[in-house]
Amino acid sequence: MVFIASSKNQTWLFPPNIKDMIPEDHICFLVDSFVEELDFTEFENRYEGAGHPAYHPRIICKILIQSMLDRVRSSRAIARNVRENVVYIYLAEKLTPDFRTISDFRKNNTDLLKQIFKQSIAVARELGMVGL
Repeated sequence: MVFIASSKNQTWLFPPNIKDMIPEDHICFLVDSFVEELDFTEFENRYEGAGHPAYHPRIICKILIQSMLDRVRSSRAIARNVRENVVYIYLAEKLTPDFRTISDFRKNNTDLLKQIFKQSIAVARELGMVGL
């Protein structure tokens, strides 16, 4: 019997663009463009000044929306996806927030997340992706 040869240990001459590893019609591109259009100036003003740099809320929102679409609720599972799943790596822009960061963001920003969820439903309705 003949098997397809793998290239597990082959070194890549040029690193691939992670976007090329995701199907063109994947919903993550809609999530990405939707969140990019949101206004985060309130957050940017809140995080001005000294201190340790924070993850931009845009990145956390992208991975939270994608996790809602994938029905992943656990902060630990979301953090694992950000490390291992190509779609989440793309949305997180190759950053790796840990489960506490994700959990704390959800706890501390419930109003923002509710507002974003409502806006995402409205956009999905306009695009004919959901019927209410």
